[in-house]
Order: sequence, then C-alpha cells, then structure tokens
Amino acid sequence: MYKFVSLVLLITSMSVQLWASAGDLVKTEVTPSNQQMRIIASGGSITEIIYALGKQQLIVATDSTSLFPAPAAALPKLGYFRQLSTEGILRFQPTHLFGAQATGPETLSAQLEAAGIEVHIFNEQRDVAGLHQLISELGQLLSSVDKAEQLNASITAQVKALKSEAQERIKTNQSIGNTKPLTALFVMSDSDRGLTVAGGNTVPQALFDDAGIKNAAQSLADYKVMDNESILAANPDIIFVASHRVKDNQALQRLCQHPALKATHAGRNCVISTMESSSALGLSPRYPQALHTVLARTASFYADAH
Repeated sequence: MYKFVSLVLLITSMSVQLWASAGDLVKTEVTPSNQQMRIIASGGSITEIIYALGKQQLIVATDSTSLFPAPAAALPKLGYFRQLSTEGILRFQPTHLFGAQATGPETLSAQLEAAGIEVHIFNEQRDVAGLHQLISELGQLLSSVDKAEQLNASITAQVKALKSEAQERIKTNQSIGNTKPLTALFVMSDSDRGLTVAGGNTVPQALFDDAGIKNAAQSLADYKVMDNESILAANPDIIFVASHRVKDNQALQRLCQHPALKATHAGRNCVISTMESSSALGLSPRYPQALHTVLARTASFYADAH
C-alpha cells in the first residue's frame, strides 16, 4: 500500500512538472521575438513589393500613397509617409516599420525604436539596379528570398527586351539621317512658381534613359521647379504628366497652353501623355510596364512606327 501511494505521488509530481514545462513553452512561443511580424509599410513602392512577394498578410497599416495593388487601398492609412505620427503607428501594435527613404519626420525612427519596434528605412537608387536591391533586401527581411530572385529575374528579362526594342528604333531613325535624340519632359505639378519637373536621380530619368530619350530636365536634381526660359531652351518633343495631377478632361489642354510649354514642339502640337503615378514615380515592380508605356507613347516619332 505504501508503495502504491508513493507511485501515485510520483506520477502526480511529474504531471505538475510537465504542465509547468508546457506553460513555459507556450510562454516562450508568444514572446515578441517570435511573434508573427506586424508591418507598417511606408511608401507605395514598399507596399507594392511586399504584395509582389506574397507577404501582404503581414501588413497592418500603410501610408496614404500605398494604393496599389487594389487591396492595399483598403488597408488602414496613417497619412503621408513624410509626416507619420508615432502615436498613430503605435496604435496598430506593429513589430516592424518598413519605410521608403523619405519616411519621416526625422524623429520617427528613434521614437519607434525606443518603443521596441524594428525600423528599416531603405536607401533608394532610383533606377532598375535600385529596384533590384530594394526587392532583394525586402526578400531577405521577409524570408522570401526565392520569390525576390524570381521577381528580379522577370523584371530584368522584360527590361532587357524593351531596351533592345528602343535601340532598334533609334538605329532605324539614324539610318535615314534622323540623328537628333527625342527630348521629353516629365511634369509633376504646376504652380505660380513654375512647373515642377522630374530631373536626374528620378524614376522618370531612368525610364527615359532606358528608352533612349533625352530628359529635358536632366541637369536638375530630383524634382525641382524649372523656369520658363530653361524649358523653352530644352524644347521638349513630348510631355509626360503624372496621372494624379490630371483632375479633369481639360487639364492636358490647359497644360499645353502653359507659357513655358506652348512655344515648344510638344506644346504647339499638344503632344502630352498621362502616366500612372505610382509606377512612373516610384520603384515599382511594374517598372517594365512603365517603360513599355514610354515606348508606346513615343512610337510615332520613329520611322518604323505603325
């Protein structure tokens, strides 16, 4: 009888220890370091790439520019990515913030890190090489390296084919004596100060380079106001404008009559084309589609245009 009671006590003791160990295990599994990532995505390019890598379920909120793909537009919005609120972000209990280069304000990163949030702000070289780097870095952070490599390979192949097409039509023009390069201007906005345009180190500059087109504003850095005299001197053949700036059906006609444009080749003939803003201005996986649009809209300037 004594042995039986001792055995019962031993089993009971082992059971208590086992449950205690199981409790510790459960506790370990839910510590912040092992929780599923809860991501704040700041910048349309960041959000779009996360979707392209199949990790969109990790996003809990985005900035107001994150509108593509369509489901991203329905996610909770935190405001413009340059002026995010620390309190607004903390309300979503994130584990990570992935932000485009200009994510701010300046105090944001330090405040979030002090609250235990892992912050990644990505430097952005605004061309295909920069897009590849951004995709690779996000692939590493999201444990999606294979998908990142596949996405980069697809973009590389598409851009290579489109650049080849661009070079062929330039050669065709040169063969009939037309050696003057096509000049384009990408207009961001119009104000009393003048036209804000895309200069060097911008995605439009990269698109024009890959299409074999001269950027009329290439001497400027980033997005700057270009004075009327400089625009007249550059004399663009075609003007591109960001779609979010076109508010009504007459907007393009009004732009053609702008004092800085109406005396240019593009203005006199009103050769102006709208481009979807997020793919034309950001480091988007849709870069090949944006490049295709530039080639299609400029096809009439080349001898082999259909």
